Amino acid sequence: MGIRQISDREKEIVKRNQTGSDGVLRCFISGEIINDTDEIEYDHVTAFSYDGPSDIVNVKVVLKEYNRRKRDQTLYEVRDQIFIQRLYENRQNNVKLQDILEYKGQKNISIATINDHNSHIILKDHSQEKNYQLLHDDILEVDYFYARIPITWVQNDDQEGLQPRVIDQKRLFELAKHLKRHPQLAPAIARLVNNKIYLFDGQHKTAAQILNGQKEIDCKIFISPNSDEGKRKLFDSLMVTNLDAHSKLRQVPFYNSTLIERFSVIYKEIWEDFTGAEPGSNHSEDNFLQYLLKKTNFSRSQANEIIRSMIIEANIASSPLKKYIAEASKDKNYPTSIDIVRSYILPNCIYLFPSKALFDSAADYRNNETSNFSSLSKVISEKSNIEKWIPIKRNTNLTSEQNKARRIWHKGSVMTWGPMLKDILINACNMKTTNEMEKLLYRQILSKDQIDRIETYLERLFYHNIWDDPNPEIDKLLAASGKQEDLFNKYLLTINYVLTGNP
Repeated sequence: MGIRQISDREKEIVKRNQTGSDGVLRCFISGEIINDTDEIEYDHVTAFSYDGPSDIVNVKVVLKEYNRRKRDQTLYEVRDQIFIQRLYENRQNNVKLQDILEYKGQKNISIATINDHNSHIILKDHSQEKNYQLLHDDILEVDYFYARIPITWVQNDDQEGLQPRVIDQKRLFELAKHLKRHPQLAPAIARLVNNKIYLFDGQHKTAAQILNGQKEIDCKIFISPNSDEGKRKLFDSLMVTNLDAHSKLRQVPFYNSTLIERFSVIYKEIWEDFTGAEPGSNHSEDNFLQYLLKKTNFSRSQANEIIRSMIIEANIASSPLKKYIAEASKDKNYPTSIDIVRSYILPNCIYLFPSKALFDSAADYRNNETSNFSSLSKVISEKSNIEKWIPIKRNTNLTSEQNKARRIWHKGSVMTWGPMLKDILINACNMKTTNEMEKLLYRQILSKDQIDRIETYLERLFYHNIWDDPNPEIDKLLAASGKQEDLFNKYLLTINYVLTGNP
């Protein structure tokens, strides 16, 4: 327990002090009820090495299994980790800044602002007032200021805003530990809109500081103009900058689904301008792309990504696979992630380039494509037994069906069988021309005969004995970089077998 052992009498005092008014003794770390048969330990809340006092006021009763996690942390830090982990489990990893604030009991407080339109701005709530010097950004054409503000003044910029990302649990704990002993070098970045401060960059640092008990954070805050046009201009400019910072210039990458979500916000706004400025005879994806290049600050790659992301969003939204796809690329509570689907499944099914066809014309197959992908997804879901997939937890024994589903949806597997979907569709639909082979599901609605062929091919793919073979070497090779294709070939699970049934 540390340097000094405590006597039996002192242990009884610690127990008595920790017992609640209901007569129940609970673990100081987990809050769980301690029974007579439980293994317990007496440990210091703050270790001697961190200047913790040596008397029994600094000692608590804890369940042994949780105290093993302590290492060089205080019991408060371990307790935070336990409760944060439970929060992530309950929210299925969809935890944002506001959730951390609520966990620490920090409610958002309304503020008032006074801008003297000269060189200072005053922010105040019911109990305090702060004065900050204004600066001007010549590129964005707005004022901003640096401030140390109460965390109760801040909220996450995620309501049709600039910060939709969930907070990564591992990074949160690492930053919290680092910031206990080191200064935060860069401020968080926010925008002031209608007397509300919306934080859109630095949420991990801010969440870590909140977890550490800090009451104030350092911020750089842009002041949004009062006019709707000015607000939108600042929003769009910050959006592009923030997306670039978390893609080409990233430190912590946006999840791909976040890019989809954020681009869709911009897309809807600019789409209204496009449809208002251009006649219906010009309404196509390709013409919208050209409009983006002419009327906005988007680069060609950004404009193409807007179209690509909207196509992806539309197809996933109505797909039976949607409920099995995680936002986070490393979320172990889902069979697959948007990153994997985007990289290895969709490019082999969906036409991801701007179409020249006018919307709702006979040549516009986007709605058909969405319907076709939904049909394909349904077959993939059924034949792969994805509903049998469960996350692996300690002391969990998987059934053969569950183990098979996990093996099929292992990233290494999807990387290998995903590209087979292109050949499956080409053969099922008897495609002949290059244009057909490029557009795949961007075509007329799949016929029953075509779907039947797809089912036959996918049955060969997902009913192959590689998924049931108990050889543990298979799982090792699925996780080994560059070994998956060799593994499939060794087991004769080739595209030729999938299409013909012949090894």
